[in-house]
Amino acid sequence: MLIPRRLAVTLLLGMAAGVGGESLLFLERQCESVERSLRDDFRVVLFLRKEPEEGKRKIIEERLRALPEVEDVRGVSKAEALANLRRADPELAESIVLVGENPLQSAFEVKLADSGLGRVEDWINSAQSLAEWSDVRYKPAQVEMILQAQFYGRFLSLALSAVVCLAAAMALSWLWSLGKRGGHGWPWRRKELTEGSAHAALAAAGAVLGGALVFLLVLPMRQLSPWWSWPPPASQAALLLCVAVAGWVLCENEA
Repeated sequence: MLIPRRLAVTLLLGMAAGVGGESLLFLERQCESVERSLRDDFRVVLFLRKEPEEGKRKIIEERLRALPEVEDVRGVSKAEALANLRRADPELAESIVLVGENPLQSAFEVKLADSGLGRVEDWINSAQSLAEWSDVRYKPAQVEMILQAQFYGRFLSLALSAVVCLAAAMALSWLWSLGKRGGHGWPWRRKELTEGSAHAALAAAGAVLGGALVFLLVLPMRQLSPWWSWPPPASQAALLLCVAVAGWVLCENEA
């Protein structure tokens, strides 16, 4: 017979698991969003010393594409650079035009693959011999932020995977103990199924309440961070399943 105290304990444990699990899911999602946003914006810009002919430009572009870890290459001529500046800062562009000849430099914007972000300096050294560059620019702080977001995202993903494995191990050990329980028989009886289902449902309900609490706590961040996003439904379902399995197993162990 279920008693209120056991029901309350199951509900509270489900809430605690929901708060902890939902917090991990949320942080993992934010790390992914931050990493994706920074990575999509990251470019290595290589400025040419002088304006090349069109054929020479194509050759340089193909050589850059042939380098390892290169995902995309975009050439920007002097005219394009001035047009981009005119869109971004018309007053500055007009002041440049008044000087006379366009003083801006041709450049190549290179997007590196994820695996190349940690070796930007090595990649730049390998690109130095491809043309006469006047300057090579990128944002080291942005690279550091991307790598940190990758690290924390992978760590949180590993922690969540460990939780899923732990829930699976609990379920398997419980099933194993059922077969070894002497004199009790295989306990798929209505009473035990009812008690286990009730505890599983309560634990899952507690997880929902815990997740709702986390949602209310982090909702104000939506106004502060452009990277705010909520974990996908599949992750939410996996969390509820793990908490429900844990509630069922703990109920059977107490019986």
